[in-house]
Amino acid sequence: MRTRLFRYVSVLVLLALTTVDGIARAEPVPPQQGSVVVALPEPTGADAIGVVDLHLVDTARRDPYSPAVARELMVSIWYPATDVAGVPVRQWLSPSLTQIYADSLAPVGAPSTERLTLAPSHGHIDAAAEMSRGRRPVVMFSPGKGMPRELSTAQAEDLASHGFVVVALSHTHETATEFPGGRIEQSALAPTHGDDEAQGATALATRVADTRFVLDKLVDITAGDNPDADQHPLPANLARVLDVSKVGMFGHSLGGATAAQAMHDDPRIAAAADLDGRLWGSVVTDGLDRPFMLINREGHDRADIPGVKQFWATGHGPKLNFRLNGTQHLSFCDNQLIAAPLVAAGLIPSAVAAQLVGTIDPRVSLDLQRGYLRSFFDTTLGRYNDLTQTPATLLHPEMVPVP
Repeated sequence: MRTRLFRYVSVLVLLALTTVDGIARAEPVPPQQGSVVVALPEPTGADAIGVVDLHLVDTARRDPYSPAVARELMVSIWYPATDVAGVPVRQWLSPSLTQIYADSLAPVGAPSTERLTLAPSHGHIDAAAEMSRGRRPVVMFSPGKGMPRELSTAQAEDLASHGFVVVALSHTHETATEFPGGRIEQSALAPTHGDDEAQGATALATRVADTRFVLDKLVDITAGDNPDADQHPLPANLARVLDVSKVGMFGHSLGGATAAQAMHDDPRIAAAADLDGRLWGSVVTDGLDRPFMLINREGHDRADIPGVKQFWATGHGPKLNFRLNGTQHLSFCDNQLIAAPLVAAGLIPSAVAAQLVGTIDPRVSLDLQRGYLRSFFDTTLGRYNDLTQTPATLLHPEMVPVP
């Protein structure tokens, strides 16, 4: 079971083991110490954070990975909240998902759940939404292939702390997805060591349909409906703070491609950002007429990324590209925050971690990504006036503009 779930992490770990010369022999893991507790960095905004998990069922669509059933999704909505004193906080990963995550790192001798503890998030479960400043822009999020939405919690809750409503999707049957009652739907994807074009095309089409369906459900919430399949009560005032006329989207890896294609297909999405993802689908040849930002890892330039070079020559809308030096592909999700403490505790080799999450200080990497994403959506969703003006506080030698 473990190798079928957080598949993307497992595959990248195996690739790291084969691309670092003799790593398993040359750098044995030092003797293990006590349990490692990893905490999410504090959000940088002033707003308290609420979070609600919704179980959504698209009765009009069969699940392409399990055609006998309707497509069902789990979605987390992170939002500015009020009256959070005494309100419990959401787990970063549930115990079941933490076990699966720990198991996915087994190829490098990484910890069991007795050795790894993930501290809770900063989101208060079902807290009342803060509505004194009216409706808030909505930012949707799609994770990388084989990754759960929970492994980008640091990004989601930071945007919420600055007044955005962040809607994070897990794409069922791409990874382990936990539903109410503890039911876990496993990955249905065959393992690959690279991009499988057919698998990627199916995943992209499914993800875009997931995104548009969830956006429809957000509209229903603003109209007073509760789309949760189990009728879990919505947080107080949530319907009154969603501004579905101002919607952006970002994603990591295949999630970035999902954001671009979803914006291509759905005019309700006003801006999209791609964190180190290639591009697939008709957006490559058609381009976009709305703002798009790409942040890619070091050594992964635009001309070398499938689909991106052609897209860049085709699109007519505003485009920004930055290279974040010192990063690797998993630097653009919470894995970068987890890897460093595991290395420090002697639970994974440092060279393997460098292959997965790079050499940049993970807090610096996260701060830069948070700042650039926030400024991008502040600008494109109406808070700033000029997309081309980067706030001076974001200027940093690791984040390199690419003309």
